[in-house]
Amino acid sequence: MPNAKDLKIDNLKLKVLPYGKSGTGKTTFACSFPKPYVFDFDNGILSQRGMDVDYDVYSGVAAYQKFEEKLRTLESECPYETIVLDSITTMQEYKMNSILQVTRKKIPTQYEWMVLITDMKDLFTRITSMDKHVVVIAHEMMVQDDMTGEIMFMPVVYGKKLPAQLPLWFDEVYRMFGGRTKEGKPEYTFSTVSDTRYVAKSRLECLEPLMTWSKEGKKMSGFEVIMEKVRGGEKK
Repeated sequence: MPNAKDLKIDNLKLKVLPYGKSGTGKTTFACSFPKPYVFDFDNGILSQRGMDVDYDVYSGVAAYQKFEEKLRTLESECPYETIVLDSITTMQEYKMNSILQVTRKKIPTQYEWMVLITDMKDLFTRITSMDKHVVVIAHEMMVQDDMTGEIMFMPVVYGKKLPAQLPLWFDEVYRMFGGRTKEGKPEYTFSTVSDTRYVAKSRLECLEPLMTWSKEGKKMSGFEVIMEKVRGGEKK
């Protein structure tokens, strides 16, 4: 029987959901994890030009079928330490297209939506069950509470309930930010604690509420920034 005291740095496998606006460094953050393979649905790999990152671009009519074939291969035998899905927001659109091809519909009905949500839940369970670091990137959407008028930003996935349920599959949920320092240099941060506007969490229990992963305007390894805190936490 597994025991929590055996969860050490050398066998720690993080399941991370970073989400945010375009330009907040989500892809670079994900690719800073060890030996990554990227399912690139967003054509965002250009930002990793010159880096040691294996990837395939998934687009067109057969995008989701190609993704499923590759995922099954990696589930059987995976030479990578990190699996990156960039992004779940775009991937689900290709998934819906594949469902419509099967049902021969042009516009999804309640049945197609039901199939999509069921398959997405199954996918989240499968991919987060892999004994690897897993980073699933999402875009964000603004949601307004009909009763209070309160505005929140959440990861973009289809379904009425799934956006709120999505963090349940992950240990770490980070809202990514991009901004400027007082000197005008780019600064990249991510929140690890939810507030009235953003969904976030960390089960590591050693990260600061707002983590900075840039220095002098340059992005650092997000993974190493996290692990430095984890190592420090174990020493206490």
